[in-house]
Amino acid sequence: MVLLGLGIGASYLALAGFILIVGVGTAVLLPDEQVAWKRPVTKPPWRERLGALQDRNFLWVLISRLTVNIGNALGTALLLFFLLYGVGSPADSAEDDLLVLIVIYTIFVVAASLIAGSISDRTGKRTSIVIIAALVQALSAVMILISPTFLGTAIAAGVMGIGYGAYMAVSLALATDLLPRVEHHARDLGIVNVSASLGQLLGPLIGAGLVALVGGFWLLFLAAGILSVIGAVMTAAVRPTRVSPPPHPVGR
Repeated sequence: MVLLGLGIGASYLALAGFILIVGVGTAVLLPDEQVAWKRPVTKPPWRERLGALQDRNFLWVLISRLTVNIGNALGTALLLFFLLYGVGSPADSAEDDLLVLIVIYTIFVVAASLIAGSISDRTGKRTSIVIIAALVQALSAVMILISPTFLGTAIAAGVMGIGYGAYMAVSLALATDLLPRVEHHARDLGIVNVSASLGQLLGPLIGAGLVALVGGFWLLFLAAGILSVIGAVMTAAVRPTRVSPPPHPVGR
């Protein structure tokens, strides 16, 4: 919004309007397929209400998405402060440098998600791509640790965008493959999204504590890399054995 010459208040209003138009337009234009299932007369047992959370593989995917997203937030949320106090960018140009990093990161996130998602759909491979993507994100943290300069950070931003974009696209497809009941897809996918959003919420809080603990940024990026690797290991524990079965037939 800065590029459009808008102030802070006008920028938020423009963003809110954009989200409103896109969200409502998508909901109205997309077909709403009806799921053919009969609502049970009695309440299901409490274990059945847990839905996909009972599935070991689905739980591994949820925890790995939470972990990788915390690692991603550690590597992105405090970049402005890293530029100011880690790289040494002048205060009057640090925000411009941050904008460059955001653009680089975003371009690679979008490109990687489209390419990795297409490859996953064609080959049917989910787990291996997700593991590689998480390790690529970990590599970006190592790159910043080795070269804490603006150029090194810019290259690492592109690498992190590749890893995170591929991870989020294919891990979501992997989670979708593990959903056990069609009539619970909206709820279960909501849980999948919450696991990612929670990671992005916790990351900055944890990151600020790590920076304050050591008085620098090395522990922040080290933790980002370690958590990304842990997320890859968790994904390796996933053993998908089924796809979503058809819904219950409607009673006649």
